[in-house]
Amino acid sequence: MALRTNSKVRAVITWVLRCVIGLIFLLVGVEKLTGTMGTIPFFDAIGWGQWLRYVSGAVDTAGALLVFFPRFTSLGAFMITCSVGLGTYLCYAKAVFNPAFPLVMTLLAATLIWLGWTSRTA
Repeated sequence: MALRTNSKVRAVITWVLRCVIGLIFLLVGVEKLTGTMGTIPFFDAIGWGQWLRYVSGAVDTAGALLVFFPRFTSLGAFMITCSVGLGTYLCYAKAVFNPAFPLVMTLLAATLIWLGWTSRTA
């Protein structure tokens, strides 16, 4: 019985993380693709040009959409983790802003990868 309760709790935690990460990165990805909320000056400050904004926005949006489908949760979370991990490194290296929030998002996405991977059935 404890295993069943544990799996229900795990399922709830996984769905909550899917919804939170999916919605946040869907919003972030669309903002990057449309150039709203100061994303253009932000990517200018990084110094790599606007192509990085489009690539990052596409990866964030695709990863966010994949997170909502249980079969592709780990893949979507992996895409988000790579995108945010690179963004955190660039922000830290260029001293654009404090990387605390992206680090937390990276850890949450990595947790979602782990939850999705370990709940796979053979």
